[in-house]
Amino acid sequence: MINFKKWLSAFVAGTTIATSCFGAACGKKDTALDSSHGIADQSNLYGMCYLLEERSAETLDIANEVLLMKNMGVKTVRQWMHFPHFMSSPDTLKLDCAATKNMHELLAACEAAGMTNIGMNHHNFNATGNTVAKPYKRDVSEGSAYVEWLNDYYESWRTLVKEFPEVKYWEIDNEVNNSDFMWNGSSHDSYSVKEMAEIAADMFYYASRAIHEENPAAQTVMGGLTEPKGLGMGNTATFLQLLYDNVASGEYGYFYGAEEKSGASKNADDYFQIACWHPYMPTFNKKNFIEINKEYYDIVLQNEKKHKKVFFTEIGWNDTVCNGEQNAIKYMEEMFDACKQLPWLETVNMFKLYDVGKLNNWDSAYEVRFGLVHDPDYTRTYYKLASETQSINIAADGRCIPGAPKNKAYAFQRLAGGSGDLEVLMKKGN
Repeated sequence: MINFKKWLSAFVAGTTIATSCFGAACGKKDTALDSSHGIADQSNLYGMCYLLEERSAETLDIANEVLLMKNMGVKTVRQWMHFPHFMSSPDTLKLDCAATKNMHELLAACEAAGMTNIGMNHHNFNATGNTVAKPYKRDVSEGSAYVEWLNDYYESWRTLVKEFPEVKYWEIDNEVNNSDFMWNGSSHDSYSVKEMAEIAADMFYYASRAIHEENPAAQTVMGGLTEPKGLGMGNTATFLQLLYDNVASGEYGYFYGAEEKSGASKNADDYFQIACWHPYMPTFNKKNFIEINKEYYDIVLQNEKKHKKVFFTEIGWNDTVCNGEQNAIKYMEEMFDACKQLPWLETVNMFKLYDVGKLNNWDSAYEVRFGLVHDPDYTRTYYKLASETQSINIAADGRCIPGAPKNKAYAFQRLAGGSGDLEVLMKKGN
């Protein structure tokens, strides 16, 4: 996730359909190379973020949780699938691992329900003790700790993808232009934007090689970029161009110490087949949203000279900070309407399915109310916001009923064209 939420809360598969072509669209010579055109399939527009890591064994109900998303009209699900959940080292899976079993069950249930899974990992094995940290500045000299780390990163992706061949899309890390994720484990001022883009280029290439070696049909997604103060108020444009400069330089795109630099790839598809960013805004301004996102896509076009699909794998609003759920609904509705004017955008994953109804979360001292559904964990007790006058599924004492849909869930269902019961997780009598 992003610093911005703190503010809101206070081998390469060059011929696959994922490159720049989608179905018959790639053969159309009349598709102008500008940000008013694109090749995305917007039947997949309505997506969701689901974090299995936030669910408890006592309350996890995969069948009904997937049914809930299906009934809401969800088309894609971004799944948090971090290396340490399933693995004890880059090449070793944990034995008899409940997380692995549950993830296979979840992925299968989503697929059976007609939803496409997007697997995302933003952890790695390193010596800092912090698995989110990127421990070293770029140093590709022989025997460097950085190259050893990249080799482990490659091996880790191979292990993950081999275990989960059912995943069609793999997002490589998360918000790699954000110091919450691109830091050395000691200081969040570890790396400049230029240094972040250098490390990210290597990560994307090494991970892409691993992913396609284990599953040539899988499609790789750029770890979604973001801006901690909101869309257009950060480094996304600068970072994106630096990333493309690195790809074009011939200094990246090969295995350091094992392959010749003369074979370096300058093809952006060998690093990511789908571009991705997280266009968070504190409120919502349709004109700015469209113009800024088009600006970022123009950078893709200028460098690749072809259309490429884009995913927005995170966006959402916290009820607490946007002054109530009704504002969050309004912004969500306006956002999806704006997204229909971006024909290169294929899916938008709302952050996220559930509230987290406990204090002292990783990004907030309070409850985190990004969710479309009340926290289904009945061991957590949290109450409706005092400012709310239209909340639903609230107990007589003001408690949010576990697993009950919020107004946001019904609004999403209307937008996505879903149908069916959204109360499948409610525990009567709470």
